[in-house]
Amino acid sequence: MPVIDHDAYHRDGYHLLPGLLDEKDHRRAVEFFDTLDAARDVPASYEPEYDEADGVRRLRKLRRLLWNDPEMWGPLLNRTGATELARRVIGDGAAAVFHAAFLKPARVGTEVALHQDQALWTYEYPKAFSVWFALTPVSPANGGLFGCPGSHADGRITHRDRPHYRWHPCLDVAEDGLREPVQFELRPGDGVMWDRHFAHGSAANTSAQDRRGMVVVFADASDPEFRAKDGFPLADLTAMGSE
Repeated sequence: MPVIDHDAYHRDGYHLLPGLLDEKDHRRAVEFFDTLDAARDVPASYEPEYDEADGVRRLRKLRRLLWNDPEMWGPLLNRTGATELARRVIGDGAAAVFHAAFLKPARVGTEVALHQDQALWTYEYPKAFSVWFALTPVSPANGGLFGCPGSHADGRITHRDRPHYRWHPCLDVAEDGLREPVQFELRPGDGVMWDRHFAHGSAANTSAQDRRGMVVVFADASDPEFRAKDGFPLADLTAMGSE
């Protein structure tokens, strides 16, 4: 099971989780996304988004992975220890509320501007945190993944629309008084977890190498204020086993 330093996580807003995916599960995930990336039509239930440039069209994002194929993803998430991590951080009332892939394709993958997840979600997700899995090497060379230590400490920061960025309102390190971002250098199978208010993002991928990642988000479904479009209770998820 993943080992975390709770004090460091609460101080910095993130925690590295090396070796979350074993070789077999990493291969399963890569093959799954290869198949969808090569498909002429991706089922609408995945809510696909695409990056396009110079006649190239590649998958950018897929959503609702767990809800589309629970038999594959439920046991896999259990094997990684992510569900046990949710139990330790949130408690038995945890539920998965998002499960998505960020595929940042070679040469055409667009940036994800600096943001806090909670600021972009429709609902408030009490105690929410994300577990992000690297499916390829992740570094600044292929768009990377970065975050601002301590950016979660004061809760939600006002996000603004930016003329250069079309996907969602975002933050600016200097304007919003954030610490300089830390680049996460990850190997395939490594992970990183972060708080719902941790500011993070990634650059455009101009390299010849895809930069793929997958994320699952857990929140406290036992909170009286909990509302969600999708909710997969931890008890149901762990009951699926790991085989």
